[in-house]
Amino acid sequence: MILALFFFASQNVQESVPEVNFLNYQLLEIIDSLQNELSAYREREPIFLRHISQEEYVLTAYLPIDSAERRYSGLAATGAVAKPGYTVAVDPTVVPFNSWIWVEGLGWWKAQDTGNAIKGKKLDLCLSAREETKEFGVRKMRVKILK
Repeated sequence: MILALFFFASQNVQESVPEVNFLNYQLLEIIDSLQNELSAYREREPIFLRHISQEEYVLTAYLPIDSAERRYSGLAATGAVAKPGYTVAVDPTVVPFNSWIWVEGLGWWKAQDTGNAIKGKKLDLCLSAREETKEFGVRKMRVKILK
């Protein structure tokens, strides 16, 4: 819009010089105001980054099975379906349910489950095969948590 006004103003220079000068003055004030706002915005941290924590956690892996019946249960503590490669069990006093967690090399996971052994800075990733969980083992990794 600013460029259109500027173009319109410059096209009609011969017809009314005082009016063009006034429009140019207004445009310069608008541009100056926008530059000030943009510079103030750039100094602020983006909102979504304010809720990210980067800390070291102990990571393990689990299968979404009912331990008593040794069968696939499918439900996480939040009531959502526990999805391998997506759901992670957390201590909800440390990481709120439905938070997003970035694990380097493994991508984004969603905090949807918990368990008796998940206390403090421990995460339990939901995987799809017993071999995968054994291979994963216990790892200490830095993760990013978007709360």
